[in-house]
Amino acid sequence: MTNSTIRPMLDAVLAQTTQRHGGAPGVVAMVSDRNANFYEGAVGTRELGQDRPMTTDSVFAIFSTTKALTGTCVMQLVEEGRIRLDEPAGKYVPEIDQLQVLI
Repeated sequence: MTNSTIRPMLDAVLAQTTQRHGGAPGVVAMVSDRNANFYEGAVGTRELGQDRPMTTDSVFAIFSTTKALTGTCVMQLVEEGRIRLDEPAGKYVPEIDQLQVLI
């Protein structure tokens, strides 16, 4: 599937998310591979009742959402047998061993 064929499909998903009853006022989505983003889209408004459009550089307060997402991804890797929780993280991400922690 090429970028020119996937873009209209993803744009339609974003539009449906904002146009359905109870949907979000606006959404932003990006899809990446190992090299770069190959899709960036934004639909809707930044705030209900406002005319400011959502853009791909809109800022969101996501707080601790990244922890839940990271935990889910890690557990999927465990299920697939690609990593083990009882092994040092440095085995999978060597850069972690270089971090300095104050105690």
